[in-house]
Order: sequence, then C-alpha cells, then structure tokens
Amino acid sequence: MAAAADSSPPAGAAASGAWEWEGKVVSPVAAATADEAWALLSDFLAFHRWHPRVAACRLASGTPRLPGCVRYCEGTVPLAGDGAAPPADWAHETLLEYDAERRFFRYEMNDNNMGFGLFFATFRVVPAAAGAGCELRWEFECEPVRGTPREALVARLQAGLDGMAARVRDHVLAARAAAAAGTAAVAPAAGELKLDNSIAV
Repeated sequence: MAAAADSSPPAGAAASGAWEWEGKVVSPVAAATADEAWALLSDFLAFHRWHPRVAACRLASGTPRLPGCVRYCEGTVPLAGDGAAPPADWAHETLLEYDAERRFFRYEMNDNNMGFGLFFATFRVVPAAAGAGCELRWEFECEPVRGTPREALVARLQAGLDGMAARVRDHVLAARAAAAAGTAAVAPAAGELKLDNSIAV
C-alpha cells in the first residue's frame, strides 16, 4: 500500500508556469527483473550506493521510507590541478510519496548549493515493455536551474541514471554468480564508478 504526504507543489507553482522544465530519462537493465532492481534501489537513504556521483547520503530527519523524512546528499569532489578542492555539491531532499507495490517514490529538493529552486522528481522501476529485464525511470518537473541549460540537466540526469543501471546490472550478475558459487555478493562502495563531481539530484 502506498504511503504519501502532500505531494502537490506549493500553491500557484504549476498555475504560474513554474514547470517550464519537465521530462523523463530512462535506462534499461536487461539483466535484472523489476523486483530485483527495486530491492536494491528502493532505499531512499542508499542513494550513494548506486548513484556514481553521490559520495554521501544520510537521514537528516524523520523516519526512513516514510513521507516527510529528509535525506542529505553530497557529491564527490575531485582535486583541482593545484591540489585545491572546490566545495562539494549538496542538497536536502524530502520524501513525499513511497509506494513499494508500484515500485516508485517521489521527492522534493529543498535547500541546496546547485542553483535549484522548485524541483520535484519521481523515481520508478518498471518491467521492460518487451523482453526480459526492467527500466529505471527518473521523471522531473522544476523551475529553470540558474546557470544550467535544460539539456545539460537532462544529460546529467541521464548519465547518473545510466551509472545506476550499470551498478544494478553488475550487482545482480555478481549476486547470481555468487549464489551459484555459494558466496555472498557485496553492494558497491560509495567511492566506486564516479562519473564526475556533480550530484544529479
């Protein structure tokens, strides 16, 4: 059964044309069923295990998997040529709706240092339309992001989702091989397979 908080945007947001940007990115995972992928990705607080640009994800307030809980996410920071490190991207995100049966959750980005204003996203795992496997889907609706073209945001989301799909694929295949060999598969460490230093919401 679904658990939900008030998932509507602030009063007047949609009516005033706040959603100038909305869209969806999709990544297939042929090696995993929807149930296998959801079992790995359903934890709202385990973003850093699967997203290749997230170094840390932890509970900031509330109860895990219950609407109203807030997570803190922080991106990776590569050293510049002179050895100095730029500040990490970070954001607080509030879980608005969580539906294990339908394999999705919806959340809102709150305070952040990446230029986002109003931003709502839904993450889904669905069976593949044809053949085996599943698809990961990331839908978003938001105000334009300061200093970022829409195409750049979509590309960043797609790259992050592709990285998550690759980790899920590798983990599921390793788990099956481990089961056949009688050993245990291990989830990826937070520092593996980084794409760059920017977290993609």
